[in-house]
Amino acid sequence: MEHPPPTPLLPGPTAGRRTGDPAALLSLVPVPGGGWTGPVGGHDHYDGRSLTERAMAFRTRMLDAARPHTGWHRTVSDTVLFRHPPHGAAASLRLWLRDAAGTVSARPLGLFAGSDVPFQHTVPGGHGFAVELTAGELALWSEAVVPGDGFARATGREWPEPPRPGAAPAAEATGAPSVRDAPGLTEHGAPSVRDALGLTEHVEGGYYRQYYESATQVRTPRGARPMANTIHYLLDRDSPVGRLHRNTAHITHFLNSGGPLHYLLLSPDGELHEVVMGEDLAAGQVPVFTCPGGWWKTSRLGEAADHGLISEIVAPGFDFRDQAIARAERIAARFPEAFEVLRPFISG
Repeated sequence: MEHPPPTPLLPGPTAGRRTGDPAALLSLVPVPGGGWTGPVGGHDHYDGRSLTERAMAFRTRMLDAARPHTGWHRTVSDTVLFRHPPHGAAASLRLWLRDAAGTVSARPLGLFAGSDVPFQHTVPGGHGFAVELTAGELALWSEAVVPGDGFARATGREWPEPPRPGAAPAAEATGAPSVRDAPGLTEHGAPSVRDALGLTEHVEGGYYRQYYESATQVRTPRGARPMANTIHYLLDRDSPVGRLHRNTAHITHFLNSGGPLHYLLLSPDGELHEVVMGEDLAAGQVPVFTCPGGWWKTSRLGEAADHGLISEIVAPGFDFRDQAIARAERIAARFPEAFEVLRPFISG
C-alpha cells in the first residue's frame, strides 16, 4: 500500500518562523471545505521494521475568523481529535457529530484544563463530524485516524444548516456543557487537572489515563497489539519530570494545555535532540511531534509552568512489555557523551 510522503518525525525550521503567522509556522494550507490543514504524518514502522499497513496517520487543523468551520467529514477509520491551546473564552471549538443513524449532536472540544471536558474525543469509524469556531480569532487541533489510510478514504459534505432559532443547543441535549454556558470553569492549578481528568501516577513520573484503544489488532514481531491507543499525560509541580525511558513504537505527542515542556531525545546512534512543546510557535515551540520507536526520551516541566498536559498516541498500541526504563550504568556505558546531560533524568 502506498502512503503519503512522510513528514519529519522531529520538528525543523519553517519558512514562517520570522512571521509569527500560525498557518506559515505550521505549514497549513486552506481547505476548500473550510479551515486550514497541515501535512499528513504517520506511523509506518514498528521495532525497526516496516508495517504492511500504516497504523496511524495525523494532521493539524486550524479555524480562524475567515474560515470559522469545516465541512462534514467521515472516514471508515476511527478519528481521534486532540485540542491544542489557546483555550477558554478566547478560543472555543464546538464539535458537531453525526452518528450512523444520522442523529446530530454537539459538544465542546476541550475547555479549561481544570474542567471535566477532555481535550480528546474519538469519532468512531463511519460517523461524521465537523468543527466550528464559536469564539476567538483562531483555534488549533489535530486529528489522528486509525488505521492510517482513513484520510485517503474520507468523504466530505457541505456545512450543515445552523440549528433552528429557539431550539435547544445540541450540546446540552448530549449532557455535555455548552461552550457558552459553562459556569464556574476557570484556569485552575495542576491538582484540578489531575483530579478532573482522573489521572493516576505513571511509572515514568507524572500522571496518566488511557482514553482510547482501537478494537483492531495488528500482528507485530512482539505479538498482537491494538492498532493504536491514546493517553492523557500530565507533568505538574508535584511531579515535574518524566524519567528517561524507551518505547518500541513511535509515539506522537499533542500539546493540550500549559507548558512549556522540554524533551530530550537520544537516538540509537547517540545523537541528542531537544524539542520544546508550547504555544510560542515563533520561538520554535511546537504543538505536535513524534518520538521514533527505539529512541530514549525524557521530559521536564518548564520552571515557570504549573502544569503541562499532553495527549500521546502510540501506534501500534502501547504495551508495558514494550517499554524500558533507563538504568544509569547502561546509558553511561553505551552513550558516554550524552550521559552527563541525561543523568538528572535517570531514575536508577
